[in-house]
Amino acid sequence: MIRSGGRFGAPKALGVVVWMLRYDLLAVVIVAAIMAVLADKVAFQSAATIVPLLGVVVSIFIGFRNSNAYNRWWEARTLWGTVVANCRAISNALIAVDDCSDEMAVVVNRMRRRQVRHAWQLAAELRKVAPSLGVAELTPEDPVDASAGLLLSLQATDVRDLVRTDRIDRQGRVILTNLNTAQATAAGGLERIRNQPIPLPYAAFVRALAWFFGIMVCTRLDNTGHDSILGILVGVLIMALFVVAERLGHFIEEPLSNTPFDLPMNQFCAGITADLLGPDNPLARPPDGTQAVVWM
Repeated sequence: MIRSGGRFGAPKALGVVVWMLRYDLLAVVIVAAIMAVLADKVAFQSAATIVPLLGVVVSIFIGFRNSNAYNRWWEARTLWGTVVANCRAISNALIAVDDCSDEMAVVVNRMRRRQVRHAWQLAAELRKVAPSLGVAELTPEDPVDASAGLLLSLQATDVRDLVRTDRIDRQGRVILTNLNTAQATAAGGLERIRNQPIPLPYAAFVRALAWFFGIMVCTRLDNTGHDSILGILVGVLIMALFVVAERLGHFIEEPLSNTPFDLPMNQFCAGITADLLGPDNPLARPPDGTQAVVWM
């Protein structure tokens, strides 16, 4: 997630993007300089005739690849929205089935805390990092190293025990079980996106095609060629646009990989914490700050 705050938040966020593209932009300048030197020594006219047709082909491939990348990003964002909605629904269902007894209050409180821990644990597993400080302490009753899947299983165990002790009826059991299943389904969808990227051969082919087209552009720009500084600058600009477009597609196709372009999962989890445990809980405050500019 690209994040920054303060008066210069947006320029700093833009700087993050440029920094991620630094090697590609440097390569564009180097290739353009080499082609400018070779333009006076090698006849590129025959090769340059394919530039218009190649431009159409490259645009189609990059557009198709970036469309798929954005679909992956949007699906991940939608699934996280489902996770947030399910957490609120589970909290409401627990309120509805609560019989206001002391024994029931203990179970409801534990299930609510565990649901919050599941969201933070899921985010950490998707990013392949350690959970934030204080997450394991949300449910000291559970194993410290409990996975997101195990936490949902423990939720199901509590629902079963509530039925066996006649704390909730069959209808309450169905409601809580369905919500727990929906949460597991959403988590499974996020794991699928995280673990199944766009095939590497296809991604490599599109990148190579973008670079090949950029090099061909540097051989000729319509009828201008490299006879003027303006022709060189326009050729470099077109080459950079295609290379950057391909790279941006690569960045957003991995929305759960702990990169500047991933989803603001900390923000989602902080919101879930505030909804279920109250805004005063330490985990309800986003680690990036409330004034952070959240991109993507």
